Amino acid sequence: MTPPAGPTPMHTHRTPDVALWDQYRALREQWTHEDMLVGQRITWLILAEGLLLNAFVSLGAKAAGWLGHVFPLFGIAVAAVIGVGVFTAMRATDQVRLEYERSGLADLCPLAPEVHLARRGRWAPKALPFVFGAMWLLALAAAIGGGS
Repeated sequence: MTPPAGPTPMHTHRTPDVALWDQYRALREQWTHEDMLVGQRITWLILAEGLLLNAFVSLGAKAAGWLGHVFPLFGIAVAAVIGVGVFTAMRATDQVRLEYERSGLADLCPLAPEVHLARRGRWAPKALPFVFGAMWLLALAAAIGGGS
């Protein structure tokens, strides 16, 4: 048996091997993908709710009766469905972060902002579906109260 031809390269957190960088890139790409999904779904939510609200307000007095009840119910449904998508994508980013922390890559490079900063940045996407849902509940209550 012959010894290796030269010195064995030493791998530290400053000189990680290629496999670690590949794993980091894969997790970072997955995290970025899920984070972008959150942004896209919030854009869908704002666009859809804005159009619905515009149509509802444009109808004005004509929205009395069944149409005055359907618009708010549809708005609530849209907020709920898109909200589920937002929360699902956020949960997926949490899973990616856990996988990253379990893999020991934290010494290599940070995956995303500090956890306490990331949590603050998630307040708006988490709140918006509920804000729109509450707005539509108020519109529904007004339609019911005005129809009596």
